[in-house]
Amino acid sequence: MKKSKAFTLIELLIVMGILIILIGLSIIVARFAIRRSNEVHHMSAVEELERTLLKFRNENGHVPEIGGCSTCIEEEFFAYSLGYKGDNPVLKEFIEEFPFDGGTDATYYYATDELGQFFVVCVSLGGVDDSNHFGYYCTGTGIGFVPEGDPITKQHIEEDDIAQRTVINGMDDSDWDLNNGFGH
Repeated sequence: MKKSKAFTLIELLIVMGILIILIGLSIIVARFAIRRSNEVHHMSAVEELERTLLKFRNENGHVPEIGGCSTCIEEEFFAYSLGYKGDNPVLKEFIEEFPFDGGTDATYYYATDELGQFFVVCVSLGGVDDSNHFGYYCTGTGIGFVPEGDPITKQHIEEDDIAQRTVINGMDDSDWDLNNGFGH
């Protein structure tokens, strides 16, 4: 009897099973990498905003008021300040030569004290208003100080830290849409 060199059905099923498992693992790893990349992008954007606000404060003696600019809407503070809307952006001259890029859609939050010396800038790491529940990242000179009465005490606020999340959600916010700049 002549032996066939072809694969048996069982051998083909085993190979297909192994391939399916490998493809599944690749998808999981890729999704994690994309999520982590977006988080790093948002954190970098917040740190760029912090540097911009520090430059503004060093030159003007205070950071911009929330909603204090003429013709800007409070929720669109960053949009106006960074030059996406309006004719006289507050922070545009203080931004580095590279365009401000916040990554995927997210919500950025800003708060300052009455004198304009301390400020906090936060971003939702899970999309607009942290819809994916990944938490928030905050930075600035006012961590622990502003908003007054309910201080933000740490940089990374996890999903289950309800008190800190409530404070952030009470701050001035602007949705970031990567394709269109800030705005709703």
